Amino acid sequence: MPSMSPSTAAVAEVFRSWQGEGLLLGWRQVFVRLAGCTVGCRYCDTAWAFETPADVAVPNRSGERLLNPLGVDDVLALIEAADPAGAPGAPCPIALTGGEPLEQPDFVSELLDALAALPTPRDTMLETSGLQKDALLDLAPRARWIACDIKLPSATGLTDVLARHEEVLATGVLARDGVFFKLIVDGDTGRDELDRAADLIVRHAPGRPVYLQPVTPMGGSPALPCERFDSLADVLVARGLVTRLVPQVHKQLGVR
Repeated sequence: MPSMSPSTAAVAEVFRSWQGEGLLLGWRQVFVRLAGCTVGCRYCDTAWAFETPADVAVPNRSGERLLNPLGVDDVLALIEAADPAGAPGAPCPIALTGGEPLEQPDFVSELLDALAALPTPRDTMLETSGLQKDALLDLAPRARWIACDIKLPSATGLTDVLARHEEVLATGVLARDGVFFKLIVDGDTGRDELDRAADLIVRHAPGRPVYLQPVTPMGGSPALPCERFDSLADVLVARGLVTRLVPQVHKQLGVR
């Protein structure tokens, strides 16, 4: 990724659609997808956004594109094009996603400030792996919702990933209302690693809901057989976690 000033970012896309995962399932949102991610889960359905595209389509304006990197004002204009004032349901909340948005924390900080300063402020959901401690400590309190995707070793190939999660969770930054966790599970997910993840949540973010998400198979990630749903869910329930089994509904709807 090219070096950028705090006022610009590598942006992958901006569009309005329906939230298909987690706590805000079924809400209409404007998705602001930043480019770049160093985690690289094999099941990622937006792996194309690991790299910075040359330009970004302007929603609802055929053929019009903006060159990367983009400034905060550019992204605000894209949001307005996707969800213009006066549109039914506007202003929709923002889903700030990736890639991994917290790998561009200075830009996210400026964007959150700008969204809060709009004549009609827009609420923001920050979707993150939760592995960037300093960025999360600064930015999490400024988003209404945090969707934290707890990564598992079997899906990432990172043997230390749960230890990295514990370092962040131990700060208490993800223990507040509005935070929820996703655990994406596939055919290789083991009960032991899921139990370790559950233990982290119970100790450091008790009471926060957990969404157990059977993988949408891609990138070599094997499907989770339905006969294993109960077995894996029971690992979380046994820990006293509020657990819901929810697949990627937007995939079933045929929308982004």
